[in-house]
Amino acid sequence: MQTTIAFISYPVTNLDRAVEFYQKVLGKEPLFHREDWAEFELGGQRLALNKSSSTNRFGATVYFLAQPIEGFILRMKELDAVLDGNIEIHSYGKLARFRDPDGNILGLYEPPE
Repeated sequence: MQTTIAFISYPVTNLDRAVEFYQKVLGKEPLFHREDWAEFELGGQRLALNKSSSTNRFGATVYFLAQPIEGFILRMKELDAVLDGNIEIHSYGKLARFRDPDGNILGLYEPPE
């Protein structure tokens, strides 16, 4: 299976504050800003900010485009990757996370139809 990076995501505890900060840092408006998710376009890539109540899970997560996401999850299980939870279904698509052999969190993303 060949894939591409869909976006890079940072969890934030205060989404409005984070969007304001990144607007100033990047000098641009977000593509969209919802209650729990915002995205900026950066030279063909996307930087996403997602609202998270967890204060101990800070750091970027790279999400790979996975269509259909279920096929990629089966492949990850075959490779003995550790899945972090179940598939999450949102208005902006499906998400799933897994860990590489060193425990780094990576993500899978399937856009909505």
